[in-house]
Amino acid sequence: MHFGLADASVWLVLIAVRLQLCTCSKYTCAIGTDGFCIFQGVHIESAEQAANVQLEPPATEVTRVKFRDSSMFMLPPSLYGAFRHLQELRVWWMHLHSIHIDPRLLSLDAEKNRISSITTDPGTVPLLRKLELNQNRLRNIDNISVFENLEVLELAHNDLRTLDLCVFQRMAKLRLLDLSSNNLALVRSSIGTEKLTSLTVLYLNDNRLTYLDLSVLRSFPALEKVHLANNALVYVDHDALPSMLPRLRVFHLQSNDWHCEGLAELIGQLRKTGVQDFKTFSAFSCKERMVDGVCCTENKPFALVRKTNQYIASYTSELNGHTRHLMRELQHTRHEVARLVANDNYTQVSLQNIGDEVEELRNQLTDALAAPDPVTGRPVKPTSPSRTVPIGTVNPERLVAEVAKLRRDFQKMANENQTLRQQVRQYEKLRQELEALRTDSNETKLAFQLMKEENALLRQDLSQLEQKLQQLFSRGTVV
Repeated sequence: MHFGLADASVWLVLIAVRLQLCTCSKYTCAIGTDGFCIFQGVHIESAEQAANVQLEPPATEVTRVKFRDSSMFMLPPSLYGAFRHLQELRVWWMHLHSIHIDPRLLSLDAEKNRISSITTDPGTVPLLRKLELNQNRLRNIDNISVFENLEVLELAHNDLRTLDLCVFQRMAKLRLLDLSSNNLALVRSSIGTEKLTSLTVLYLNDNRLTYLDLSVLRSFPALEKVHLANNALVYVDHDALPSMLPRLRVFHLQSNDWHCEGLAELIGQLRKTGVQDFKTFSAFSCKERMVDGVCCTENKPFALVRKTNQYIASYTSELNGHTRHLMRELQHTRHEVARLVANDNYTQVSLQNIGDEVEELRNQLTDALAAPDPVTGRPVKPTSPSRTVPIGTVNPERLVAEVAKLRRDFQKMANENQTLRQQVRQYEKLRQELEALRTDSNETKLAFQLMKEENALLRQDLSQLEQKLQQLFSRGTVV
């Protein structure tokens, strides 16, 4: 059997294709003693490389998967397709930068990575019940609200700065929320009157909180444990505490900057609620005083003013950041509105031109139908397809077709014009909302300025009081 040059070239092409098809990296997992199917030594440095990774399941059905001794920029897209019954996924120390969560997954443990973004399939309500993302690089968790079935959410040791508790308002089953060891300086709530009756444990310790209005927790009436230790809290607004959190039993508040008087009032209010556990340990020694084993300071007026100013400055900085973002959005909206207005003007001119052309063609068609045939002297019959149109006259059938085409174009442009008008209305509504937010921001800045002026007056009064006290002490010494 002989092969020519053509046959050899065909074989070379087939071998090249075969080699190209075999560039995928294949990994097989082994069942461990804990029931997990374990992948080892998976290394992915880019999204392109991840697309060429194939994960092969064993012969038996697998519901739990974990990776060991691996380094992955992202999860292989083939993971969820290969394990269609996957319920629990564990990926520790994988150097992941982002993670996609399949809607069928029930538990995900992705601690100690570099995750800064979370995604899931759009238009779905994921079944995920437990999500552990401790020690990552999250700065924004607005899209976490889609995980409505969560029962445990752990986000400790990330980089959250401010937080609106409304991101959790759809998580009716949430029992534990861990936000400790972030950079939280401000916690607020815009949930409204809705209640999350399942949340029992909340961790806010080891953050940068200087003030906390406990009314932000009124949406969690079932809270039993609240951890606020190791912040910079000076004062906590606790007037409505007993009615808001009737089940509260643990309220850890050690290692803060408490004013002794405010701390004593807070502990008294907590005791009325039924709380007996205020700390994880009692302080061995304090610089000034302690109340129930918690350190505090008597000489706090100036510190209180300073902390208030710091809180105002921090909140003002956050507002300025939001204002700058809103201004950019408003500028972008203005450009979009200008573009839509220009398109609308162009559409109006085009519609006018089409209307003029339609009118002109209608006139031509009328004249053509009214004109007699130069040969017979009879009117032209446009319905006769076999009739030959004399040279120099207008073909009525062609005119009818052109009129129909122009009508279709006119209708299409009219629909586009309607769509553009709707978009203009939407952008106008957005612009009004942005203007309202800008007004609210200006009013807040004015309120903060008034608070600063009041603090300055308070500082003057305190200084005068201190001078008077010194004079009284000096007089007592003389006597």
